[in-house]
Amino acid sequence: MVRNGFSPLRDLVAMRDSMDRLLDDRWVSPGSWLTWSSMGTSYLPMDIYETSDDFVVRALVPGAAADGIDMQFQGGVLTLRAKNEEPVLPEGATWLLHEGSAGEYIRQVTLPRAVDAEQAQTTFENGVLTLTLPKTAGSKPKHIRVTSTPQIGATN
Repeated sequence: MVRNGFSPLRDLVAMRDSMDRLLDDRWVSPGSWLTWSSMGTSYLPMDIYETSDDFVVRALVPGAAADGIDMQFQGGVLTLRAKNEEPVLPEGATWLLHEGSAGEYIRQVTLPRAVDAEQAQTTFENGVLTLTLPKTAGSKPKHIRVTSTPQIGATN
């Protein structure tokens, strides 16, 4: 029942929608007024997928050199840091358009299962870092064969 125009459910949904817009627009979306780069660190986009044997992480690290990338795995958390330097303009040159950002990129993700970090493999090509983390034997899915027991008095 609605009295005096007040509907708790309608008002709660409107408040939730407003919070979703605030968080999407102000904290997550690139180009917003408060981004990772305004906090001193740039956002590091990545894709992660899982196979039966591995986790594969693909991170975009534009402008970073292989020796400017640091990865650590501790307590189930993968931390990836990458640095790139501001390009130096030739004497007398001025920027007409400058959208690249220099600085440090950082990203931390928690993986859902144990991995063997000692056996990790990486490739780095065209600004894309690919990290393959093999799962430990204990974290791989186990297949259990189902067998039926013969019924007493059943004939085949």
